[in-house]
Amino acid sequence: MSETIKNKLLETDLYKIFDVEEDSPIEQIKKAYRKKALELHPDKNPDNKEEAERKFIELGKAFEILADKTARAAYDAVRRQKREKAKRDQQLDEKRRKLKEDLERREAEAAAKYEKKTEIYKKSKEEEWLQKEVDRLRKEGSKLLEEEMNFINQQIRLEKKRTSESETKQTKSNKQQAVPKIKITWSKEKASDKIKLDENLLNHIFSSYGDIEFIVMGKKSSAILEYKNEQSVIKCYNDEANLNDKYGLVIKIIGELSPTVKNKETSPQKNQESVVDDLANFDSTKSFEDMEMEILKKLKAASS
Repeated sequence: MSETIKNKLLETDLYKIFDVEEDSPIEQIKKAYRKKALELHPDKNPDNKEEAERKFIELGKAFEILADKTARAAYDAVRRQKREKAKRDQQLDEKRRKLKEDLERREAEAAAKYEKKTEIYKKSKEEEWLQKEVDRLRKEGSKLLEEEMNFINQQIRLEKKRTSESETKQTKSNKQQAVPKIKITWSKEKASDKIKLDENLLNHIFSSYGDIEFIVMGKKSSAILEYKNEQSVIKCYNDEANLNDKYGLVIKIIGELSPTVKNKETSPQKNQESVVDDLANFDSTKSFEDMEMEILKKLKAASS
């Protein structure tokens, strides 16, 4: 501990730093330290990190003394000695003070030196005790302070983690705005008169409206298609008459379009269906996990 910090501790009311009474239990002092330490931690004060670091170190030294029974007793003794001296000085009226000063001047040099040495010895004795305890703590290290520092650092890390997780969730939420899917159905008889419909052909037909995320073929002349954006969904839906005329395809939108997207005059929502209902038209022998795996494979293939 530097001489500057050491002298400052002797002149500072450590209890006032933590806003606690002199007879406060260690639990209350520990709670007050945690609160102050979180406020003064350098990571919480990036604009004035050097000053925050100085205050944080002084706070730790103050806590170190009050958290150690022996060091605290020495500090309290110094405080009592100073209070008693201040009280004695205050009680002396001007006349007695003048008399005291006159007597001190008249007293023999030896007597004056003796009184002075006695007072200095009494003061030094208490301060020496405190100094010894401060030096002991510096050499041995305070286990309690170390535990509290670990706790404070853990709180800082948790706060940073919560902030990071919140930002990550917000980013994911923004990315996961679902694009409405399209259900495609056709009559086998009508489609066979024109052309054989399979996944490759459907991909060729519908990619003209935009980039496709995936296509999942159903068992009963149907398929589920997802575009990468809503504009492609609108283009496809608005061209339903042409698709029906050329290939015998019927288009239905699954899900809801965002309010910012311009809809067709005949609202597509009238033809919207739930994803759960549409999945019922797929191969019933497949489990939900199989269907989910198939869709994930399609998504992976589309992104590669």
